[in-house]
Amino acid sequence: MSERVDVAYTLVSDATGGRVLLVRNKDTWSLPGGRREGGETLAEAAVRETKEEAGVVVGVGPVVHVSERIGAVVHDVFTVFRAELLSAEPAADRNDEDVSEAAWVTVEEASALMPWYPDGVAALLAAGGAGYSTARG
Repeated sequence: MSERVDVAYTLVSDATGGRVLLVRNKDTWSLPGGRREGGETLAEAAVRETKEEAGVVVGVGPVVHVSERIGAVVHDVFTVFRAELLSAEPAADRNDEDVSEAAWVTVEEASALMPWYPDGVAALLAAGGAGYSTARG
């Protein structure tokens, strides 16, 4: 049985909706995000990872995409939250050694850089999303 790993990402657009926030991880670009830590909700992980990777504070909204990658050793579950930029300008401030750059990228360019979203980033932005809630206890 493979280990399950939950990964939470944020989809943050600029005020015009024409650009989204991406981070460069070694040789690829992605939405800011990362692995959920023990005791953390997916939404909390998304906020924390976005701050660590892109240096910005966000508030998360609905889930706009869920996907899985199932391997022999690891079963990754990726959740993308629509998010609102609350403060700061993006910068890779080295809180995450894997991230070398944080930048606003056009929606078209983001779709080309991240082909794993079948209908492109524009479809994620247009998605109404699904509700998300947590309960502890």
